[in-house]
Amino acid sequence: MTSLITDNADGATPRRGPLKRGFPLPRSAPPTVSSTLHRLSSMASLRAWEQRSTPALMHQAILDGVNARHAAEAAHLSVAEAHVRWSAWAAKRLAPQRPGIAAELPVQQFLNVHAAFAAALD
Repeated sequence: MTSLITDNADGATPRRGPLKRGFPLPRSAPPTVSSTLHRLSSMASLRAWEQRSTPALMHQAILDGVNARHAAEAAHLSVAEAHVRWSAWAAKRLAPQRPGIAAELPVQQFLNVHAAFAAALD
């Protein structure tokens, strides 16, 4: 009787490749244009989400006492790149969205984070 492990009674090395008995190994389907486009779209969505969320996370980290240089490094950015991204994000939140409604970002928070980035740039 042959061994299930070696397929040989004499202890020869096991065979490689698909089994003659049992369930066949599934083969992966070749990528199609639609699956490739779906992956590309998913990656673009992920990149857009990352670009929207990174400035807000850096802002909160700096307000919580993290050094601006460390916040930039955690985001895999230089301090200058982090400051540019954060500034664009903060500028949109400094202006009131509608008349009579307070801005989303308090001016003092903006000044504190801006000062932290300025100190890290020196």
